[in-house]
This record gives sequence, structure tokens and C-alpha cells, in this order.
Amino acid sequence: MESEAHAIYRGRPLDLDDSFRLLQLLPGHLDEPVRIRLFSAQLSAAPSYEALSYTWGDPTLTSVIEALSDKGEDEHKPGVEFRSTANCHAALKRLRKPDANRVLWVDSVCINQSHIPERNHQVNLMADIYRAASRVVVYLGESDENSVAVLSWIRELDQPSDFGNGSGALPPSKEAVEGFFRRPWFHRIWVIQEISLAQKAVVVCGKDEVDWGSFTVLYQHNENATRAARLELPYPVTFASRYNKPYRDGAMTYARRLVRMLGRSRHCEATDPRDKLYAIIPLVNIRDGSRTEESWGEVLGISVDYSLSVDRVFTDMAVALLNQQVPLDDVLRHHVPGHEARGLSSWVPDWRIQRENGWRHAKYERIFKGFPGFRGHPVELMFDGVPGIILDKNGTRPAVVGYTDSSTDRCPIRVHAINVGNIIKTGPVCSVADDFFPVSNWKELVEEARRQGSVVPKLERLMEIMIALKLGYPNSVPRGVGLIERYNEQMEKGTCPRKPLRQVIGETASRSGARARHEMDAILSVCDGKRLAITDSGSVVVVPGNAEVDDAVWVLDRVRMPFVCRRTGSGEANGVRLIGTSFFFGIMELEAMKEHVSDVRAKAEVMRRVEELVVE
Repeated sequence: MESEAHAIYRGRPLDLDDSFRLLQLLPGHLDEPVRIRLFSAQLSAAPSYEALSYTWGDPTLTSVIEALSDKGEDEHKPGVEFRSTANCHAALKRLRKPDANRVLWVDSVCINQSHIPERNHQVNLMADIYRAASRVVVYLGESDENSVAVLSWIRELDQPSDFGNGSGALPPSKEAVEGFFRRPWFHRIWVIQEISLAQKAVVVCGKDEVDWGSFTVLYQHNENATRAARLELPYPVTFASRYNKPYRDGAMTYARRLVRMLGRSRHCEATDPRDKLYAIIPLVNIRDGSRTEESWGEVLGISVDYSLSVDRVFTDMAVALLNQQVPLDDVLRHHVPGHEARGLSSWVPDWRIQRENGWRHAKYERIFKGFPGFRGHPVELMFDGVPGIILDKNGTRPAVVGYTDSSTDRCPIRVHAINVGNIIKTGPVCSVADDFFPVSNWKELVEEARRQGSVVPKLERLMEIMIALKLGYPNSVPRGVGLIERYNEQMEKGTCPRKPLRQVIGETASRSGARARHEMDAILSVCDGKRLAITDSGSVVVVPGNAEVDDAVWVLDRVRMPFVCRRTGSGEANGVRLIGTSFFFGIMELEAMKEHVSDVRAKAEVMRRVEELVVE
């Protein structure tokens, strides 16, 4: 019996037209070896087939599958042995019929993953492959007591067995449902495309099968639930359930909607980080009616290419977004501080990082006032017609510096900016995971700034401002700050049982109602990973935890939040790397910058402060 895995892909690679492979799953019982036959087809004239949606799982855990020749030889003749992931093997065993063949498309088997040109070609076809399938079969894994109860309940929501008289099965606990949705399939990047494009879909978990339409009913049921009862459904479920509904971002350009969806899906898992982009790009393109006749590669000027490094793919995407007139602010909202990648320019989003920038969940954009001298957003708070401040020939985007197809993965950009302060002192970093919220130290820094003549309110008021921007009703902030202080004192003295800070905050706030609990959560999420700093002008700034003394705070043209930047010493006179967004008290409120520069002399003074930075 042949044992070389490449033998199953004999013949011409799949790198032209709409050719692809299908898998004929031969009949057998659950305990028998898995046997398949691969054959080539064209998407435009393919036989009826089902597409499998599953998770690859641990690549080091493998099982043997036997592949027979596609020449129609005797099924009892030995074939080629090759190893698939254990998850793929389990899915094929579960889906195999006892007495008939079943035709499937399975990405890890039907694509020669080691042949880069074929892999590139087939990934470009994947959206069409899933759309053309007669049905998409979702394999979640084998069942357990929890999954049986949850799937029964989901089916009951869609097809009540009691005909509406209230005698149907009781719903499982919220914890059981959320535990079910922690299965890996619900957090994989490719499944967003696979389930959204399906003509029909069925979910298989062990012996249980539930139509995907029942999950859409669950989504609608959840949307109508009270805040306390509402579930945290995985993004693939929420996106697919809304997929064919009117798109509220429809007025946005294709590229702006793309970067928004990349942010919303960044927490999803991918075996290959490049798939964080490749899995989403064509899906967004399909939503764009104006682009139905163009491939997304033509729109963006990029294509699937697994021969490129991860850093190069991320940089190509960032440059393409700027070239498609996506505002720099839209790109920088996905910058996450404290995770600098050596091969990436600091302004390029690193999609390997699964968490979002906590600041960007807040609605600072509503009230962050503009700076005179900049031509751009927000227009109503800026002076128009000021000559000389132009980013490039059309004044709409940053200038990309020396980035070509043969250059390195790094890509500097030139932007105009105003320095609003240099950091001269920092406090300790708030770490919710370590139950450390240095309220007392932060208060001391604020009082120090006030003693130096800085016009800044007390810490409680500063935090109210931050939380108001996130939630709009900061009534519980002073009480929350006091609660954190008492927690710190009791933990220091050892006078209370050891409990996580988040748990104590949640228990106490819950007694005051849902609104107070959300405010407390907002305090923790906004401050986690941040530290307080004082600038040379005496201003108070909340900065990323990796900010240091001598870093500077800059307002970048058409970027809505100030950025902490660090000089690079690379030879560029104004070369900097972005450290992260900040909250700079005194320029984040709607008070008055416009009035402060109402005369020509003041306007000219601000103009002299505008510098050109090279963001590396």
C-alpha cells in the first residue's frame, strides 16, 4: 500500500479556471476504517455535493484515511494511506452512510495544502464552492449531555412540540447554553463565510441534527430578550443570522465596511493568521451590490498569496485600505497597544491580536474637538481653508513612504500632527486580571497636577467623563471609585475573603441594578491596562500601560483620539512609532478649543505647532 500523502493529488494541480476536487465518501459503519475517492470537477458543471464546515483541530493529532484511485477501480483494492486531522476523521466517520456513497467537499482533503499555487487558487474559489453546495453540513463534534439539551431547546424554539400551549421542554440554564457555544466551531474565522453563503445548512453534533434556520430563530429570540437574560452569542451566529437583512452600513464604501468587519471578527480563531483577512474579504465584497461584477482582488489590488509573509499580507491590506480612501482613523481604531510586532509598521493593524482596543468601544468621536490647522474631521470644529496643511496631492489620506512590491514588510506613512505634551511622570498600570486598580496613586497624581496649577478636576470627575463617553450615564462612578478603594484597603489588611476585583464589583453593583453594574464594568474595561501620566504642561493623561516617560502625546490629522508616540532614532528627524491611544483631559471635552483660537494671532500660533511625522 502506498504511504506517500502527495500520491492522492496526482495529476494537474488545481490552479486554473473553476476546477476543484470533490470527495466521494464510501459507505461503512462507524467502527470501520474511513475510505474515500477524490475526483476533479468544474464548479460550473459539478455534480450535487455537500460542503463540510468543521474545525481542523490540533494538527499533531491525526488519524489514517484511505484514498482509492479515481479510476473507478475495485473498492476492495488497497488505496493510498494519508493522515488527516483527528477532527476531520471524526467528521467523516459521523457523516458516512452505511449503504451509499456521499459526495462532499472538505477543504483539508480536497485542497493540496502543501502546493501554494493550488492553495491560492482554491481559496479564491471557496466562497463560490460553499454557495454552490446543495447543503453545508456543520460538524460540531460528538455530543454530550449539555449539547443534547441545548440543541433540543434550539429546535423547540423553531418548531414547538407543544403547539404553543406551554407544555414543551424547559430551556437549559444560561450557563449551559453559553457552554455549548464555547465549542471551537463557533469561534473559527472561516465558518463566518461557510455558513453565511450556504443555500441550506444543517448542524450535526454526534447523532443530533438541527437545521441552521433554528439558530436564526434563536438569534431573533435572543434579540427580544431582556438585558439580564440575553446570551452572548458568537459572532458567526449573529452575522449569519443578519446576513440577508438590510445592511445598515450600506452607505459606507466597500473598503470602510471591510475594515469594520475585520475588527468585529478579529477575535475569531485561524490556524493561519493570513486567513483572518482572506476569510473575510470576499464575504464583504458579496454584500456590496456595486461590486458584483468585480473580484475583490481587482477592487483592493491584492490577491490570495500564501507565499507572502503574515506581516506582508497585513501591510498590503493596510496600504490598500488607504488607497481606497479609508480614513486613517478607521485603520488606527484597530491598533492595540502593548503588542508591537517586529515586522510591522506601528500603524498597521496586527490582526493576530484577538482583543480590540478598549478605548475604541467608547464614543469619544462624538465630542473630541478638532484642532485648528488641520483640514478634516470633524469639519464643524475646525477652520476651513487654512493653506499649507495638505497630506498629499488630494489632501484626503496620509502619504505612504517608499512601499513597493519588492520592499520590506515595513511601510512608513507621513502625517501632520500637533504635539500636546511630553510625559514626565507615570503611575502604576491598572491590571484587572491581577486585581490591581491603583486608585489612590492615580488620585495623588491628579492632586500633584492640580498643585502645579493644572485646571483639572478630581479623579472621580475625570472617570465620569471617560465613562460618560462610553455609556452616557455615569451616575455610579463616584460610588464605584469608593468601592475599589475599600476593596484595596481590605485586601491590604486581609480583612475580607480573597475574591477577584471584578467579582466584588459585579456582586455589589448587581444589588443596585443593571445600570450600575454596566457602569462598573465600564470603569474596569476603560481603565484596564492603562496608567495615569502627567505631561510637561501639567496636563493629566490616561495612557497605555506600555507608555513611558519622554514619550509624547500627539494629535494626528483626521485621527479622532490623541496617540502616545515614541521617537525611533531611525535617522528620520521626526520618525515615531505609535504606542497607543490616550485620553487627554482638557482636549477631549467639547469646551472651547475653538473659542481659544478665535482670533487670527492665536490661529497662527497653533499653525506653527503643526509638524510632519513619519510614523514607522
